[in-house]
Amino acid sequence: MKGLLTKDFKLLMGQKNFFAAVFVVAIILLISGTGGAAATASYVVCYVGFVSSFFVLSTIGYDEYDNGNAYLFTLPFRRSTYAVEKYIFGLSMGILTMFIMLVIEGAYFRVQDISADWTMLLVTFGSGAACLAGFLALMIPFQLKFGAEKGRIALIAVFMAVFVVVYGLAKALDANIMNLNRLIETGQKLGTAGVAAVIALIAVAALVVSAGISTRILSKKEF
Repeated sequence: MKGLLTKDFKLLMGQKNFFAAVFVVAIILLISGTGGAAATASYVVCYVGFVSSFFVLSTIGYDEYDNGNAYLFTLPFRRSTYAVEKYIFGLSMGILTMFIMLVIEGAYFRVQDISADWTMLLVTFGSGAACLAGFLALMIPFQLKFGAEKGRIALIAVFMAVFVVVYGLAKALDANIMNLNRLIETGQKLGTAGVAAVIALIAVAALVVSAGISTRILSKKEF
């Protein structure tokens, strides 16, 4: 596990310009934001985390490049270790960059003497981390199954499926098939901590199921 993480972080060091560009864009968005300091800051934190997490998909492509997996999987580690490492690396990258962006925003607000709702920002940070976990849980098995090239097509298909699901939920709410008020009342009863706990449990469950699927995919692959 340590060796695989070291390999991916060394690959990361070759992408310094990419990550610098991501943070430059994020800072420009923060400075030019017009939707309120907290709202813009929340969006920027999630933006940085999700863009950074895409790098884990790139590392899978790097491993496959020039039949590299044929050599990589001769090394003394289990295929399940390789799968789990990708989730750990992706979550680490996303959460770390989100935290760095949060620190940058804190410094910016202090210099500009801007008051921000830090409770909202921290809730956004936690929600963003949970959504990031869901994204990785969805995409890593596709990437391992179809590879770098076909994985991009799968990515588009996944986003289209998510759009259809969200659209369907919106229509269900409009038609009163789903009771939004009841969901809101349930959330209020649970409180912020309760809702956060439920979201965290769902994210962890998604990661566990996804890691199992990824391990099964790798166990059937021949390199």
